[in-house]
Order: sequence, then C-alpha cells, then structure tokens
Amino acid sequence: MKKILLLISFLLLSAHAISWSQLKSWGNKDVQPDVKYNIETEGYNVRVYEFTPLSDPGSTCIMTFTNEKMGMFCFNKSKDAIKKTPSK
Repeated sequence: MKKILLLISFLLLSAHAISWSQLKSWGNKDVQPDVKYNIETEGYNVRVYEFTPLSDPGSTCIMTFTNEKMGMFCFNKSKDAIKKTPSK
C-alpha cells in the first residue's frame, strides 16, 4: 500500500512540474531560423532572427530581442533576393 501511495505521489509531483505552456505547445513543430546573428551595440545584447513563416513562404520575418524588449517585422521577399547559406 505504501508503494502505491508513493508511486501516486511521485506521478502527481512529476505532472505538476510540467508547465501549462509546455503542454499547450507539445505538438508544435520546431522551426529553425534562416539566419541568426548578433548586432554589436553599446549597452545592449541585440539578437536577430530571420525566418520564413510556414503559412507564407513568400515573406520574411525579422525578430529582434534585447534583454528588455522584443520586436518583429515581416515583409514580402523580393524577386531578386540573394539566397545565401549562413556560415556556421
């Protein structure tokens, strides 16, 4: 009986450790950015991610993050866009 009670307690504690946001995004697809880089600025750590939205392959979105703020801008890809392979 003690083993069953201990097992139930363990399962409840484990289930509680999973956050709601993890449960909501459980089946979501992970998408890697097309390009990611840092911009050297004084006093800020600016990280930039460029990606192609799955719902609109003709667009590009750019997301910027600092320690304080986040921004995003999307626009149509130009016909003359240079296709580069990001260096790793």
